[in-house]
Amino acid sequence: MAQSTHERPRLRVTTAWRASYDPALRVYAGETVTPGRKDTEHPGWQWVETKDRLGDWIPEAILQGTRISAGFDTVELTVATGDIVTCITSRSGWHWCRDISGREGWLPATHLSHL
Repeated sequence: MAQSTHERPRLRVTTAWRASYDPALRVYAGETVTPGRKDTEHPGWQWVETKDRLGDWIPEAILQGTRISAGFDTVELTVATGDIVTCITSRSGWHWCRDISGREGWLPATHLSHL
């Protein structure tokens, strides 16, 4: 049976991933942050810190100088090799995924393959 256009792709975890930052950073449109270095391992991402000195990587595309142009949540998903996840959206080499228990977060595309 053909996949309908509204179904989201399912992916298999090829390499386990453990969430890198706890707590995760959530930024909001209009918020002012302190930009840091750009990520050389994952192009398209830049380190920022909030006024509360909480830092994490965000997409460069949502950073306009020192201001956030769109809300973003940096939570990552911890998964094991062989897990199946559903891709909700993608951005700069990472996928926002949902696991079978309903937990959601970012995973690097390099750790996933299509079913």
